[in-house]
Amino acid sequence: MKSANMKKWDAYFAQHDYLRQTAGWQLAFEHFLEEIISPVDFPAQAEWQALTKEGVPLLQNEELQQKVAKAAAENLYRAVDAVFDNTSLKLPDAMEKSFAAIRLWAAGAEPEACRQFFTLLLRQDDRGLSDLATAHHLGETSLRLLGWGILSALVPAVAKDVSAWEELGWKRNYCPVCGRQPVLAVLRKEQEGRARFLVCDGCHTVWPYARVGCAYCGNEDLKKMQVLEPEGEEAMRLDVCDVCHSYLKTYQGKDEHGEEEIYRHDWATLHLDILGSERNLVKKGSILLASAEGEEK
Repeated sequence: MKSANMKKWDAYFAQHDYLRQTAGWQLAFEHFLEEIISPVDFPAQAEWQALTKEGVPLLQNEELQQKVAKAAAENLYRAVDAVFDNTSLKLPDAMEKSFAAIRLWAAGAEPEACRQFFTLLLRQDDRGLSDLATAHHLGETSLRLLGWGILSALVPAVAKDVSAWEELGWKRNYCPVCGRQPVLAVLRKEQEGRARFLVCDGCHTVWPYARVGCAYCGNEDLKKMQVLEPEGEEAMRLDVCDVCHSYLKTYQGKDEHGEEEIYRHDWATLHLDILGSERNLVKKGSILLASAEGEEK
């Protein structure tokens, strides 16, 4: 019998059949990594205030960063090998070739080389990551997808939960856990209107942010902001900034049937990225993009 969660996804794919293969694989991939990888022990929650008080995300603290990078490196080969062994997780042809190259590299790489790979991801060192991919003839997009999938599985659920960051008062425009820019936003009804929360595409943390203004450049002039509401997609909109020419996909649904969980996945609304691209807008925050691609055009 299917779970209520899977029934929600089936209903979503029934309305967006063109996303079934791509988004369906991504969903299965994320769930699979979460099943085979156990989260690492983070510092006690009582310590988070001190660790982040200067605006430093948890995983940018050297000791914790290296702990997570080490755990990720230890899981790298096992994770990619298990993906190949899982007959229900059919890799798309192009990705299968790319993942095979990563598996071969991971099988022979020194532990320090694997740790360095995850350190590059956590530090958002795009140049270093590109150099590593080129040196070993690896697909950079697949490296990012696999690497962040492993890192996300290693982050405890409590650290991803918005309630912790509401309590600590974190309202910066980057993730309090890993430091990435947001890829999405969620509007939730509260007593005095709606509050906005940002979503990380790397570790999937959710945190509170200012209700209005650009989450990327900080522009607060509403005359230089606009909202695009795609036809036939009532739950989502694009918040566009005319200053940095970026857009932020924003969930504005009522969440009566638990839809927010679906729309918090970037790959579940790839069709909206096409709309942004057609208007020459900049997409930011995606794990598949180098941060340089998020610079103002």
